Amino acid sequence: MREINKINKCRKSSGFYLNQAELIDILQQGYQVALKRAALEAFVRAVFRRKGRYKAQELAAMVDWQETLAEALKLIQQ
Repeated sequence: MREINKINKCRKSSGFYLNQAELIDILQQGYQVALKRAALEAFVRAVFRRKGRYKAQELAAMVDWQETLAEALKLIQQ
């Protein structure tokens, strides 16, 4: 989050490159990628440990997306 905030700040004007709506759009895209990566990691761990496997949709059901988005925005905008 610190890196996103640092990159998003305009150095000369003290403003931001992306507004909140644009940040939300990028976070939504990144969230989908993160779910797929988490599902892949869960699959790999399941193969080695012989435990449950999850699909991206199953992982998404385990997470409150709105709460995650709100927390991400809060951290980015600090």
